[in-house]
Amino acid sequence: MDATELSAIVSNSLSLGSVLTLTALGLAITFGVMRVINMAHGEMLMLGAYSALLVTDSRFLGLNLFVAIPVSFLLVAAVGYLLEVVLIRHLYDRPLDTLLATWGVGMILQQAVLLSFGANLQPMRTPDVLQGSVHLGGVTIPAYRLFIVGITGVCLLLVYVWFFKTSFGLKVRAVVQNRPMAAALGISTRRVDSLTFAFASGLAGVAGCILAHLYNVKYNMGTDYIVTAFMVVIMGGAGQLSGSVAGGAMVGTAESASVKLLGSSGMQQFAEQVGISQANWDRVVVQNGESLSQVLVLLLVIGFILIRPSGLFATRERSYD
Repeated sequence: MDATELSAIVSNSLSLGSVLTLTALGLAITFGVMRVINMAHGEMLMLGAYSALLVTDSRFLGLNLFVAIPVSFLLVAAVGYLLEVVLIRHLYDRPLDTLLATWGVGMILQQAVLLSFGANLQPMRTPDVLQGSVHLGGVTIPAYRLFIVGITGVCLLLVYVWFFKTSFGLKVRAVVQNRPMAAALGISTRRVDSLTFAFASGLAGVAGCILAHLYNVKYNMGTDYIVTAFMVVIMGGAGQLSGSVAGGAMVGTAESASVKLLGSSGMQQFAEQVGISQANWDRVVVQNGESLSQVLVLLLVIGFILIRPSGLFATRERSYD
């Protein structure tokens, strides 16, 4: 493996792992507090991307990315708050109903964006200050991908401060550990649920905002990441924030490395040795490397869960038996 391939693997792993971590972090918070499987979480990422489009594109506001990030968080958080108040709070303790309802909401959001912006891919331009590359120990990493890692680190720091250094975070942890006891002690579990769901949705909006400047914006882009984000949550441990970080890093690295591995010259030579022509290998494997890498990562995650069903970090709860 030469320096170019190594640089591509490192940069792709950093950016993909960071986006998956932000997306999975919101899912972990939602499931950990409310035990709700939010199938519309991918559409929250998509709304964050289109929020960035409205803020930064010259056809609309024409502002910069640094303004778009907090705006995307606030707008998507507001959508998440309304979704929890109008729909989710009426379906607690009915996990199948919440799954189907949020799946329907996701389809409605997709069609609403499709009718508003059309199906054409919306290109986004990386800010001038974040263009170029950074050389680190013989590895060349695009500056914007390092910026994605930095934004993810800031979000993780804010989540830590919010959960462990504020009174509201103490209430959230109390609800996670024992909801009936927290309610008996006077904590408004409905308010905790609403604000937590809004915060988790806002994190997905931030992920969509930074992703919009890395790839094209499209109305169904959330479906490309929601399944992988769910795998990250399950692998890390349902409801565990530290598990989401570790799982996002592992899955992002595995997927990026497997794409490069399938297209490497060494794999082509191995295919020729077992009787597969280079034309067939290029047609089946190289052209579909991203899809095949996702299947490979899925199989690895399934094998990991079979060995460790609780994930990397097991959930701890306090209850009276």
